[in-house]
Amino acid sequence: MHSLWRLNAYYWRYKHLFIPGLICAVASAVFSIIVPMVVRQAIDSIPRFVTTYRAFEGTPVESYVYADAFVSLMIFGAIILALSLGSGLFSFLMRQTIVVASRHIEFDLRNRLYDQLQDLSHDFYLQHATGDLITRSTSDIEHVRRYIGPAIMYTTRAIVVIITAVSVMFWISPTLTWFTLIPMPFLAISVFFVARMVHTRSDELQKQYSSLTSRVQEALSGIRVLKAYAREENEAEAFDEESSQYRHRSLRLAMVEAAWRPVFVTLVGASTLIVVWVGGSLVMTGEITIGNIAEYIIYVALMTWPVAAMGFVITMIQRAAASMTRLNEIFDAVPSIQSATDHMLLEAGLSHEIEGRITFKGVGFTHPNSGVRALDAVDVDVPSGSTLAIVGRTGSGKTTMVEMIPRLLDVEDGSLEIDGKDIREWPLETVRGSIGYVPQDVFLFSDTVANNISFGRMEAEIEDVRQAASEADLLANVDDFKEGFETFVGERGITLSGGQKQRASIARALIRQPSILILDDALSAVDVNTERTILGHLREHFGKRTIVIVSHRISAVQDADQIIVLEEGRIIERGSHEELVDLGGFYASLHHKQQLEQEVEDFV
Repeated sequence: MHSLWRLNAYYWRYKHLFIPGLICAVASAVFSIIVPMVVRQAIDSIPRFVTTYRAFEGTPVESYVYADAFVSLMIFGAIILALSLGSGLFSFLMRQTIVVASRHIEFDLRNRLYDQLQDLSHDFYLQHATGDLITRSTSDIEHVRRYIGPAIMYTTRAIVVIITAVSVMFWISPTLTWFTLIPMPFLAISVFFVARMVHTRSDELQKQYSSLTSRVQEALSGIRVLKAYAREENEAEAFDEESSQYRHRSLRLAMVEAAWRPVFVTLVGASTLIVVWVGGSLVMTGEITIGNIAEYIIYVALMTWPVAAMGFVITMIQRAAASMTRLNEIFDAVPSIQSATDHMLLEAGLSHEIEGRITFKGVGFTHPNSGVRALDAVDVDVPSGSTLAIVGRTGSGKTTMVEMIPRLLDVEDGSLEIDGKDIREWPLETVRGSIGYVPQDVFLFSDTVANNISFGRMEAEIEDVRQAASEADLLANVDDFKEGFETFVGERGITLSGGQKQRASIARALIRQPSILILDDALSAVDVNTERTILGHLREHFGKRTIVIVSHRISAVQDADQIIVLEEGRIIERGSHEELVDLGGFYASLHHKQQLEQEVEDFV
C-alpha cells in the first residue's frame, strides 16, 4: 500500500475533478436511498385508499376518492422517477469527473514512464526484458488506473449506501435488519475469494497470452528463416501447444466466472427470502408494515452490489499496489549516464557548438554483465575534420569504443574529451545532436523510406532526403520502388534488403550534417562497387566533419588519416594505410588476404 501513497500528488493535481466527483457519488447514493422510503409510503397508503374507497362506495363521493387515490399514487410515482433520475444524473456526473480524472492520471503516468524510459541508460535495458517493460507500460498502468477511478468511485458510493441503508433499516426494525444482513458477510467473503481466484487465473492467462503472442511475433519476424529451413510444420505444432495451453487456462477462468453468478444470485435470494419470511411474521404482529417489507427488499438490492464491489475493490487495490511497485522501480531508477546542465556548460566555458575533436586518454571499460575487459588504456587523438579508422577481430572492442562517443556507454578508466573538454561536461543533447551514428545492428522504423531517412533531421525537406539518399547510393533503388520515398518498409525494414537497410541508415546519419559521423561496420552488407560509390561520397565530407569508421574491409578504411588496430581492447598498431602495410603486422596480413580474395573474384 505504501507504493500507492505516491499517487497523492496526482489526486491533488486533479482535485478540481475528484472533489466534485466524490460529492456527486454521495448525492447519487443519497437519492437512491430515498427511493425505498417513498415506495414504502406509497404501498402503505394503498390500504388506506382501499378502506376509504369502500366506505364511500356507491355514493357521489366515490369518484372523488378514486381520483384522490390515483393522483396520490401518480405523485409517488413522479417522486420515485425524479429521485431515480437525480441518482442517475449524479452517477453520470460522478463518472464524468472521477473516471475522467483517472484517465488524466493514466495519461500522465504513461508519459512520465515513457520519458523515464527515454532517459535511462543502456545498462538498464540489459537488465530488463523488452516484454516486461511493455507490460509495465500497458497492463500495470491500467491496473493503477482502475484503482484510481473505479475503485475509489465504488468505495465511496458503497460506504454511503451501506451506512445509510443499514442505519435506516435498524431504525425501522433491528430484528429484521439482523436477519437480513446474515448473508451479506458470506457474499463479501465469496466475492473476495472469487476475485482472488479470478486474479490468479487471469494472471496465468495473461502470461500464456504473452507467450502465445511472442511465438507469433517471432514466427512472423523470422518467416524467411522459418521457410528456408522448412520448419513450418514444427512451428505449427509448437503454436498448437501454446494455443492449447491458452485454451485450457481460458476455460479455468471461465469456470470460476460461471460459478460466481449462481453464488451471487443464491445469496441475494437468501436475503430476499429472509426479508419476506421474517418480515411477514413481524407484519402479523404489527411491528412493521407491508411497505417496510418492500422497502427492505429494495435496500437489499441496493446493498448487494456495493457489498460485492468491496471484494473486487480489495483485489483492485492489491493489483494496483503490485503494479505501482513495479512502476516505481522504473520511476526510481537513476540513469547511470547523467547529462551536464547548461549552468555547468557555462562554467566550463563551452559553447553549444561542437567542432568534432575526439580524444581518448587511457580509456578502459569492462562490460558489467560479462565482466569482459573490452577496452584497456586506449589513447587516440582525432583532430576535428579528420578521419579515424578502427580495425580488429570480432570482440576486440571496436563497437564499445565508438559507443562511448555518443555516450551510449560511459568511460570507466581514463577520460574521453570532446573539443578538449571532458565529455561529461557537455549536455547529452548537445553531444548526441552533433553526431550521426550508423550502428552495426541497423534498425528501421515501420514507416516510409522518407520518414526513416528524415528521422535524422525531422525538419528536412524532400530535397534534403533525396540528397542524403544519393550520397548513400540509395536514390536509384528508391526511384525504382512503385511508391518511391513513400514506400512502406515494414517492421524493422523487412521489405528492404540488408544492403538497402544499411544505406538507408547511412542516409539517416548524413542528413543530419553532423560534426561527428560514426560508421560502425556500416558497409558490411553492400557489394564492392556500392562501397566504392558510398566512400566516394564520404570523401567529399573529409575535412568538413570528423569521421570514425569501423570496418573489416581495408578498402573502406585505407583513405583514413589514421588507422588503429584493436586486439583484446588494446591498440596494437596505429598509423596510415601505407605505414601499417609496411609494418607487416595484423593490418598488413588482413590487407594481403583481401587483395588475394579480390584478385580471385575479379579473375572468376
